[in-house]
Amino acid sequence: MLEPHTHVRGGRASVQRRRRRLLPDRGGDPMESMGNLFDVAILIGVGFVIVSLSAFGLQELISGEDVTIVKDPGTTGMEIITKQQGVIERLQQTDELDEGRGYAIGTVFRLDDGSVIWVPEGGTSE
Repeated sequence: MLEPHTHVRGGRASVQRRRRRLLPDRGGDPMESMGNLFDVAILIGVGFVIVSLSAFGLQELISGEDVTIVKDPGTTGMEIITKQQGVIERLQQTDELDEGRGYAIGTVFRLDDGSVIWVPEGGTSE
């Protein structure tokens, strides 16, 4: 086996210094881990959003389905939230009156159990 050539002046220490120069730095940049921590924090945040929407029964808002949600029906604070083709729109009840021309499209009934149904004009009960 060949032994590395050492100078009399440097001896074993100079061989070790040469080896250190040839080996890549294994310590790395200490700020590299900060980037990884940021990525982990983003993933945890997205996970919390998904879990909270699922807990409130609103997972349809992050799915591809069209959905309509009515919050506080029949009260002055009623809101209608719709999602159609990925666009979410929030409608709030106001005290403003509006007028215009139109036609009847159906009838709305409140049942004894408190639920509300809409029957289209000319619709038949099935």
